[in-house]
Parts: sequence; structure tokens; C-alpha cells
Amino acid sequence: MKVICTQENLKSGLAAVGRIISSNSSLPILNNILIKTENGLLKISSTNLEIAITTHIRCKVEEEGETTVLSKTITDLINNLPNKNVVLTAKGPQMDIEAENYHTSIKTLPAEEFPLIPSVENSETILIDSQKIKEAMDQVAFAASTNQTQPEISGILFSITGDEMKVVATDRYRLAEKKTKLLEKPHKSYEVIVPHKTIQELSRIIGSQKGVVNMVFSETQVSMFFNDTQIISRLVDGQYPPYQQIIPTEFITTVVADKQAFINALRAGGVFSQGSNSVNLSYDSQKQILTVTSESNELGKSVVEVPSQIKGDAGSLILNYHYIIDCLQSIETPQVKMEIIDDSSPSLIVPIGKNDYTYLVMPIKS
Repeated sequence: MKVICTQENLKSGLAAVGRIISSNSSLPILNNILIKTENGLLKISSTNLEIAITTHIRCKVEEEGETTVLSKTITDLINNLPNKNVVLTAKGPQMDIEAENYHTSIKTLPAEEFPLIPSVENSETILIDSQKIKEAMDQVAFAASTNQTQPEISGILFSITGDEMKVVATDRYRLAEKKTKLLEKPHKSYEVIVPHKTIQELSRIIGSQKGVVNMVFSETQVSMFFNDTQIISRLVDGQYPPYQQIIPTEFITTVVADKQAFINALRAGGVFSQGSNSVNLSYDSQKQILTVTSESNELGKSVVEVPSQIKGDAGSLILNYHYIIDCLQSIETPQVKMEIIDDSSPSLIVPIGKNDYTYLVMPIKS
């Protein structure tokens, strides 16, 4: 195999596939990436047996072929080469890499040892704007459980009905749901759970790029294709909890507050809640003030008053301030609405002026 490509293209391709590789793998070949010529392009692939990522980069193919090289070694090397043309030549157990006055050889393993990357068979492709799906994933993914003993809620739910996609995550202490529109209405409905890591990788690959994400679901796998990069991932096996049943429909108090002022108050309170992560939120419709209080015997006390529009009964509740900040930082509107029942029931946070995002958070019992 012999190809010539730019350092910039090669660097970008290696970055797209490299993050899923674990250096602790018991199979040495999984530390490698597959480099292969295909249809006049250079195909670069990686897998950890749960997720596989493949990308194509432009190059000049002088000799067809394929091989595998250690991902960290070639990535570190290419990142430090000058922004010039790079020549890759694979011969037997090594690959020669040349760029300007750099001449390097790295060890290879045969391409035949690399795991077969499966294809996802389904006649229907779901199309969605890349920035819309990235926004949806980023607004909910942080709420997914990190407890692998509950695999269903360690993933992200994709629920598709008509031309609407709901993206949902929960860890049983909080829940985030984002609704977004598809570019075309699929022929049938879907409900699948995608691993959290897969969602992170897709969001990273999209970045700020505009375009269309093509999604294909099978019984056990999902394929997500964007520009020149494809992610194939196993789906999480299991049934997602019927989360709609826990979302209240009636509330006692409504608080409308400036988002940034609310975030600043929570951060100030967080200084004094180390260990517990809890702050007290008290609200009073007579004073039209939302008060965020946090106190520590060792550190001191913080009291921040946030002028707000409050309707309903006065009261207070204790919340994990990290959970609220995560939500508020993902909301783009300048104002948010918090709907409260009491200090032992879940509260709802939604953006003012939009009805496509819902965040539910359980209070901490005093």
C-alpha cells in the first residue's frame, strides 16, 4: 500500500476514530486502527467491539492495500509532522511514513487480524439536521445514569413517532427530554436505547459542522453516518422505564427567573455545599424573590436573592445544585420557568418561549 495525503486530512481522520480505543484492551489488535485504500480514498477504522468508527479521507492512491498500526503511535506522530504532504507506505510488518525531512517506520499487524465491522441492515434511513440532533444529545446526555448495573438508563432513549424524535436520559434523580423534528417522516415508529459513549462520539464528530445525519436502526445495532464518518454501535438491550408517568401535570407554584442570575446564585451556594452538593431554594410570591441559601459549619454561609416572577404558594426545597446548573447551562433562552409542587415532589424546569425541552429533578429530602 502506498498513498499520499495531507497532514491536515490525516490528522482529522485519526482524531475521528481514535477516541474509542482503550489502551487496556486484552486484545492487542484493538489498540490498532485499520488503514485501507477504498474507491480512491483512504479508509480509517477503529473498534472496541461495542462501537466502530470509520472515516474516509481524500488522498492519492499509488498502490492499493491495507494494514493496521498502533493508534496512539501513528496519531502522536502525525500530529507532530509539518502541515505538508505525507507519504504512507506499508510493506510487510512495518509502515514507512515520510513528510518533508521526516522519515519514520512503525510496526504493523496484519489487516486480517482486525475484527470485522458489521453492517446495519434496514430498508429505512432516518434523516435529521446535524445541529438539531447535536443540540438534543447535548441537552440530555448529562442526565444519563453512570451506574452500569442499570444498563437501560445508562443509555439514551431515541423515541421516534411521525416526524418527531424524542431524546431522553435519566438517572432516576433527574430526567431530561428534548423534542426535535426529522427532515422526513419515517414509515414506522422506533424506540431504541443508544449507549452514552456512542452519543458522545457522534456529538464530537458533528462539532460545529452543518449537514445531515443518516441513522439506520436494526434490532441490535445503530448506524449513524455524517459527512465522511460512520459510527456503528450496539444498542442497549432492555426496556426503557415508562418515564412519562412520573412527569407531573399540575403544580402549586411557578417561578420565572433570569437564567444567568440563577446560575450565579447556585454557583455561589455551591462554594459552601462541598460534600453534600445541596442548596436550599425558598420562594415567596409576596416578595417576588427566589432565595438560594447554602451553609457550612466549617466554611460559612451564602444567601443570594434572585428577583423573580412567582405565582402560587410560598415554600422551599433542597436540591442538588449541580443538577440544576447542568440543566440551565444547556438551555439557550435567557429566562427559565420552574414549576414546583412541594419539597418532596419532583420539580419541572423548562425554557421560556420554547416547548421542546423538559427537565425534571427530584428534591433532596431534609
